[in-house]
Amino acid sequence: MASRLQIGKLAAESAAIFFSVILAFAVEEWRSDREEQERAEATMTLVRAELEQNLEELKRVRSGRQGQLDTYIDKLGQLKDTGSFPQTLPRLITPDITDIAYQLGTDSGAVSRFPTDAVLKTALAYEALSTVSGNEDFIDSRNAQVRYRDGEQYLSGFIYYINRAQVAEPEAITAIEEAISELERIGITAPE
Repeated sequence: MASRLQIGKLAAESAAIFFSVILAFAVEEWRSDREEQERAEATMTLVRAELEQNLEELKRVRSGRQGQLDTYIDKLGQLKDTGSFPQTLPRLITPDITDIAYQLGTDSGAVSRFPTDAVLKTALAYEALSTVSGNEDFIDSRNAQVRYRDGEQYLSGFIYYINRAQVAEPEAITAIEEAISELERIGITAPE
């Protein structure tokens, strides 16, 4: 009888230890998942802030875009009329676009912890920003002057850039606004 009692007591103690260990693992897993979710939310808050910053930058640049186009068309007309290259040209305004927070979010996997719609709209916004940045590469390149040795081609290249920007920038603005709206919908707020 004593051995049956000891076996029962040993089984109960073993079961208690087993379930305690399982419970400890479950609590640790829950805590770890919660910390990862908090980091992901913090990263997505940075992504939202970055999108808002990019949106404001695009709107700022966009406001002067038609004036730039008119000026370059006028300078091209002067070149054709006079045969001499204009002495001064206005500096083209290019938006200062960033994607550091988004890269952090994708590299760390934080972005993938959110609903598909939010991830897709955010990715589409950054894809549209990438198109705008591609135009910047043309302007920022010192090779632009070498490639367009002929003054008419040089000015036409900048007119082409501005026309491309007038298409790409509004598309990027719309994509960013949709992404911000979707992030707002899932509870990602702007940092204070």
